[in-house]
Amino acid sequence: MRPSLRAAQAPRKGAALTGLRRVLVLALRDLRLEVRDRAGLLSVLAFFTVMLFIMALALGPEEGPLRRAAPGVLWVALAFASTLLSTRAFALEVEDATLDDLLLTPGSKEWIYLGKLLFQMLLLLPLGLLALFMAGGLFYLPLERGLPLGLTLALGMLGYASVATFYAGLLARLRGREVLLPLLLFSLVVPVVLAAVRATTGLVEGLPLEEVASWWQLLLVFDVVYLTASALLFPVVMEG
Repeated sequence: MRPSLRAAQAPRKGAALTGLRRVLVLALRDLRLEVRDRAGLLSVLAFFTVMLFIMALALGPEEGPLRRAAPGVLWVALAFASTLLSTRAFALEVEDATLDDLLLTPGSKEWIYLGKLLFQMLLLLPLGLLALFMAGGLFYLPLERGLPLGLTLALGMLGYASVATFYAGLLARLRGREVLLPLLLFSLVVPVVLAAVRATTGLVEGLPLEEVASWWQLLLVFDVVYLTASALLFPVVMEG
């Protein structure tokens, strides 16, 4: 490689490493604060625990109706949990007056969005697994296909959280953001939730993985589109 090309690529590599470092630092900082405070985690945990328990009681003791309703109830609970976490991620920055400090950091602002998204995924994945085990006990949900179910959880929550993080940042400074966020969010993420429900239903009903794979592919397309669009638009809306 010629020296001129090496010299041109060196700043790009340095900028990429700096951006990645910022993403990790922001995500781990938020995670540490959330675990230390525990109020947000406990509220999310209490929310989907009560929701799953009430729905299990409402649907009655028969195994058939409970098992058929389980995927939909599970994903509705996870969707609201992600909404609560995304709202909290930016609300804490506004309350502590640190959002402007993040925006004034030199360079592009995609790392703020990606850091907040990574923070949510680090919490949503274990919470999603816990909710899945709770649904297994309350709704007679078979969990033998653990890896495919885990993949469905990861793809579905990534698609949902990518949009939730974007809108949470957009509405961070507005009053009533807790009400506005679901109104703006749910119209966009309905395809993600539906695909995740169908994939989960196929897995618990014992369908071949080849039939479920089409829903995974659809979820992956939504993830790529939503994540790319949100990361590109986030600096525009936050600096506008």
